Amino acid sequence: MRIITIIMSSLSGLLLLAVLICGLWIKTQKATMAVPDDAINFHINLGVVTVVITLLTIGMLYFKAMRS
Repeated sequence: MRIITIIMSSLSGLLLLAVLICGLWIKTQKATMAVPDDAINFHINLGVVTVVITLLTIGMLYFKAMRS
């Protein structure tokens, strides 16, 4: 359980960083040129996956804390 928690926490952090970078990229590209719909869909999917992984990680950590 400890290894899974570490992996999920690391994955959540990396995904949150990726979403932040991608969001800033879209914001700067919108001002200078049109962003393709494929890029926007990819970033939306990345955001949804990030939220799901983060909620799973929080749930695992909560379950671990309640069990201890």
